[in-house]
Amino acid sequence: MNINEIQQPSKVREYGAARPGNTMGDLDKDAFLRLLTTQLSNQDPLNPTEDREFIAQMAQFSSLEQMQNLNDTFKTEIKGIKETQESLVEHLTAMNNNMVGSQSDVVNQLGRINTSLTALIEGLKNNSTVEKTNNPVEEQE
Repeated sequence: MNINEIQQPSKVREYGAARPGNTMGDLDKDAFLRLLTTQLSNQDPLNPTEDREFIAQMAQFSSLEQMQNLNDTFKTEIKGIKETQESLVEHLTAMNNNMVGSQSDVVNQLGRINTSLTALIEGLKNNSTVEKTNNPVEEQE
């Protein structure tokens, strides 16, 4: 079998009519249950549906319901994961902003220290009396 044959939409069967809540025309559990009850009500009384067929249809119905419940659970979990992801992005952005702010404070502090040391060195070179400069470390305390 060729893969292109499988992917062609013309080869796909459509189940049931498309409804507002059923855009793809898939057989949902309500339609499946209606089909089953219609089949039971319209069966030939002289040749009723065999137990095996009825049990197989009920098993299909149960499987369909479980798959839909699983799908709903996945949707809920995906929503929770997206919310957690958004929260993490916000938290990481805030941490990054705090780090940038802290680094800017350190750079400013180092600049003030550098200015003080440059003035001290220039004073020593000129062999003049060095005036006491403001110590930026003491200012922060």
